[in-house]
Amino acid sequence: MVMTLSFGGVIAISPFAVIRFINGEWFVGLVDLLLVAGMGIIGLYVYITHKTQFASILLTVFALLGLSSIVYLKGPSVVYWAYPTMVGVYFILPPRLAIQLTLLAAVGLTPALINEMETMPFITVGITLVVNNVFAYMFAIKMTRQQDKMALLVRKDPLTGAGNRWALNEKLFEILAANKRSAQAATILLIDVDFFKRINDSYGHAVGDQVLIRLTELINTRIRETDCLYRYGGEEFVVVLTGTRQKSAQKIAEEFRVLVENNALFDEMMVTISLGVAEFVDGETADKWLDRADVAMYQAKETGRNKVCVASKD
Repeated sequence: MVMTLSFGGVIAISPFAVIRFINGEWFVGLVDLLLVAGMGIIGLYVYITHKTQFASILLTVFALLGLSSIVYLKGPSVVYWAYPTMVGVYFILPPRLAIQLTLLAAVGLTPALINEMETMPFITVGITLVVNNVFAYMFAIKMTRQQDKMALLVRKDPLTGAGNRWALNEKLFEILAANKRSAQAATILLIDVDFFKRINDSYGHAVGDQVLIRLTELINTRIRETDCLYRYGGEEFVVVLTGTRQKSAQKIAEEFRVLVENNALFDEMMVTISLGVAEFVDGETADKWLDRADVAMYQAKETGRNKVCVASKD
């Protein structure tokens, strides 16, 4: 969005800069030319670096100062550029910061307008600028909340409410990146529900779904605030234990196993889980890390189920 607005500003202002120079308005044309150059540089910076936080603030300040300069130089006839300029600010800045800067800019325009406009047009411009910014602020707040909800939904499994595969990948890559800066222990538990296909085939998928939901609720009662639970796929779940070594993680996995065994997730039959434990090894990828946990989990299933097995670090 920052890049789009930057290059859009270049396209919109460039013809006016040319017209200013043709008409001999050298100083105003120079201001337009500086705006074009500045917006172009900001757009190129975002295109090359993909960094938008600093660029968003810089573009906003640059655009509002440029708007104020033009209004002071040309008078009230160009004040209507304030409306699209201020609305654009809400697309690249947080709503609270956007309304602060735009209303400050509106106050800054007052001296340039009050002496050049009659009372009613001046009041009309002032009120409409405020209303314009209030509506833009309300729209930005609503959009921000919707985006937050969407971001949350995109990262959650719709059935169990646990994190989904996408969220798990983000978490693992976050751990890998942090480990490059400073070594920090982290261990994953790969959990699989024993004989889950039998539950689905004998009692239906609705019952199977309820077992998964209850399992999620049960695990969430035990994990710490720093731990995260994800649905890996089907009846498989992953618990990420940050700051936890393999030995401690093995004890936690055993607690999960006993907890599930002793709780009636389904009245018609006992439900148990098999778990694979894998501590992160320096230099390995997220896929390799998961593969080692997967091997350990299948070892638990092949040796009788309702067990905890620890992955080799090789």
